[in-house]
Amino acid sequence: MAGTKKDVVKAVEEHGKILAIEGKYEKPKKVIKHCYASVKEVIKPRKVPKEDLSKYDMVLVGCPGSEIPKSAISKFRDYVLMDGGWLYTTDWCLRTIVENAFPGYIRWAGQKTADAVVACQIVDPHHPFLDGLAFELKKGKYASKGPKKNKSGFSWWLEDKSFPITVDRPDLVVVLIRSREIGKKWGEDPVLCYFDVGKKGGRVIHQISHTHLQKGGKSGKFASAMILTNILDEKVGIKHGIKKKSSGAPNYQEYYGTSQQPTSGVAWAGQQSGGYNAPNQGDYVTPSQNGNADSGLTPELVGTAKVVEVTDVKSIPSSQKCALGDGNFVDYQGRVFKCGGCGAFYHENCLNIQLQTGMCKICERIFLY
Repeated sequence: MAGTKKDVVKAVEEHGKILAIEGKYEKPKKVIKHCYASVKEVIKPRKVPKEDLSKYDMVLVGCPGSEIPKSAISKFRDYVLMDGGWLYTTDWCLRTIVENAFPGYIRWAGQKTADAVVACQIVDPHHPFLDGLAFELKKGKYASKGPKKNKSGFSWWLEDKSFPITVDRPDLVVVLIRSREIGKKWGEDPVLCYFDVGKKGGRVIHQISHTHLQKGGKSGKFASAMILTNILDEKVGIKHGIKKKSSGAPNYQEYYGTSQQPTSGVAWAGQQSGGYNAPNQGDYVTPSQNGNADSGLTPELVGTAKVVEVTDVKSIPSSQKCALGDGNFVDYQGRVFKCGGCGAFYHENCLNIQLQTGMCKICERIFLY
C-alpha cells in the first residue's frame, strides 16, 4: 500500500542520499543545503574516479563536466544502467556526460543562449518531480514578495552560452518544463527533461543552465531545490516501497546498445509517438503572480546583471544618488555596490532591500549576487 507524503519525507530524512559533483560553473552546495536527506555530499570533479556512486540515490553532476576525468564517464553509465541510480546533469554536461554515456536520447542543439531570464511553461504540473511547484511559484516561498512582481511568471535563468536541448527520442524522453522563449530565440524549447535507461529503474534527468540560478521570485530561495527534493522523494519512495513506480516515462526494455535508430525532431506537447500522454500545447501551465496562466510569449527576454562591489568609494561623485533615493555617498563609511548592467549605485542596506525584489531598481535586470 502506498504511503503518505509524511512517510516519504521520513524515509528521505532517514535513508535518502544525494551526491553533488561541483563544476566550474555550477554551485550545487548552495542548493542541496535546502534539501532534506540523510546524506548530502559535495565533491570535486577529480574525486569521481574513487567515489562509489552506488551508495547514492541521486547523483548531481554540475556543468561543465569536462573537469571529470574521461576514464570516469563510464561510472555514470554503470550507475544508471547497473545500479538503477538517478543521474541529474546540468547545461554543458549534455555534451560531456549525457551524449557520451547515454547517446541517442537528447543532445546539444548546436546553439548557445545569451545571459537572460526566460518565461517557462510547466507541461505537467501533476508530475511527481514538480509536486507543489506551481503553487509555490504563485503564492508560496518562491513567489516575489516585493512591490514589483515578476512580470514573466515562472522564469528560468540562463547563463551565457547555455546549451539548448534537442530531443532525438520523443517517444522515450519526457519533457516536464518547456520555454517557448528559448524555442523562439534558439530553436529548441526543452528546459527540464528525463529518460529511463535499462531494466533496473535507472533514470537520467537533465536541465538547461544551472541549479543555483533557479531562484524563483525571492532572493535566497531556490525553486531548483524543490525540484531536486521532489526527485529524491520519488526515488527513495519507490526504493522503499512507499510509492509506486511513476508512469511518467515509457516502461521499455533496455534501449542502450540496441540497433534501434533515433528519430529526429522534437515533439511538442501533443505530438506523441510513445507512451507518455503530455498535455496539449494550450494546456501548458505558466504560474504567474496574478494567478492567470500565460499562454503566450512574454514581450522580451529579461536581462541579468551582476552586483559589483565598489572598491574606491571616494571616487563616486558627490552628486551621485543611491538608486533607492536614500541620499548620496558623501562621508558614507559602509560598503557600496553597483549594478553591473546600468551602473546604478546602492548603499549596502539599500541593496539588501532591493534584493528582496530580485532586480535592479533602475534597469530592472535580474540581479546575480
